[in-house]
Amino acid sequence: MITYFIKKVVKAILPYKIIVFRRKLALKKQIKRRFTKKKKLTFEISLVDHCNLNCQCCGAFAPIADEKYYNVEKLEKEFKRIHELAGDKIDFVRLLGGEPLLHPDLLKIFDIAGKYFSKANPILITNGILLERQSHEFWVSCKKNNVKISITKYPINLPFKKIEKIGKKHGVIVGYFNDKNILKTSDKYTMDITGSADPTNSFKLCHAANNCMALDDGKIYPCSTISRIKYFNKYFKADLKICDDDYIDIYKANNLDEILEFLCKPVPFCRYCDVGKWVYGLDWAVSKKNISEWV
Repeated sequence: MITYFIKKVVKAILPYKIIVFRRKLALKKQIKRRFTKKKKLTFEISLVDHCNLNCQCCGAFAPIADEKYYNVEKLEKEFKRIHELAGDKIDFVRLLGGEPLLHPDLLKIFDIAGKYFSKANPILITNGILLERQSHEFWVSCKKNNVKISITKYPINLPFKKIEKIGKKHGVIVGYFNDKNILKTSDKYTMDITGSADPTNSFKLCHAANNCMALDDGKIYPCSTISRIKYFNKYFKADLKICDDDYIDIYKANNLDEILEFLCKPVPFCRYCDVGKWVYGLDWAVSKKNISEWV
């Protein structure tokens, strides 16, 4: 009887131990990846800093951002410079926001992205609200410039199947950034505004580390939090500081290797990320613009 009971306990515990082991193994691999220099560059650019959805805890600070559109001439100059440095060693380019479909010159941006990065399959990441009303020219431009559409599926009523059909009709790939069958929740990326966190530990545990590099104003940042912290500082009268060691200037970089080497290491700004207090899977809601959504 005792032996039977022990066997049942072991059978109940063993799957949990396997799950824990697998999670630890996965984390170990993720940490190694974050500190390993990549062979190709991936980056994202915020075409529009504000949004038409305004989610709570927005990692891009869109609810408190200024109405700002990326300058097309500046963007072309920067894309050209990155192409000079990297050539075809671009893994992928994310065109996002805010909400990128709000940009009045989006088709010009598609042409620029196609000119320099068509082999990298530029990806437009959108909440999808404005997709159904896009013109025929929009879809033709996506096809011509090899731009893929990636919808973040929020719990809002949108004709997703219709949008997929429109994309298919024009030969444009329409997919989903999270998962077609999973609705977006809210994730709180808690910040330590005192800057007391250990930068190395923050980088080690951060999903964005060596993964979500952001191009802004001729500089590449390890993540968009740094490039967009200006909005948090302005709205809440905070003073989270950025220094020269928090980014790499694409016009001063000598080659791609120098950029890739920079991106696989923590930067001083990582001290503001309280990764241990990040919260995932909160119910999605509209932002109330309270500082508690970010700290």
